[in-house]
Amino acid sequence: MSKVSIVYATMTKHSKKLALAIAEELGIEAVNVTEESKPEKVDLLYIVGGIYGGTCNPVLLSFVNKLDKDMVKKVVLVTSSVSESGRCQKQLKTILHEKEIQLLDEITCTGGFLFIKLGHPNKKDIQQVVMKAKSIYVQESVTEL
Repeated sequence: MSKVSIVYATMTKHSKKLALAIAEELGIEAVNVTEESKPEKVDLLYIVGGIYGGTCNPVLLSFVNKLDKDMVKKVVLVTSSVSESGRCQKQLKTILHEKEIQLLDEITCTGGFLFIKLGHPNKKDIQQVVMKAKSIYVQESVTEL
């Protein structure tokens, strides 16, 4: 695979945990877009964030709005949320679709907030996310051959 990057924005540190675990497995750096918001040109971008009260982190929305299809070829969303029914990043998916950036997949896991689903994402959740992220990475690497 040519150029792969991981970005995240977090309010509860769950997205940071997920992003760092994926980054470690893939041997790349995870970048907090709250601190470094300038997008770079990549072939595959993992965007890690949570759903808070039914909506996406505004910092992540702002970052994705800066992307274009010449800058980012493919995206994998990684999402944690307390809500099972509202666990997908609908707002980010809409923006990516409008910008004609290919969405390969969205990996979701349980997140916790206050006393609701306390302890999530746990080690098992993180491991499942990492394995799925790695399988996509490997599949995309093989596709390039």
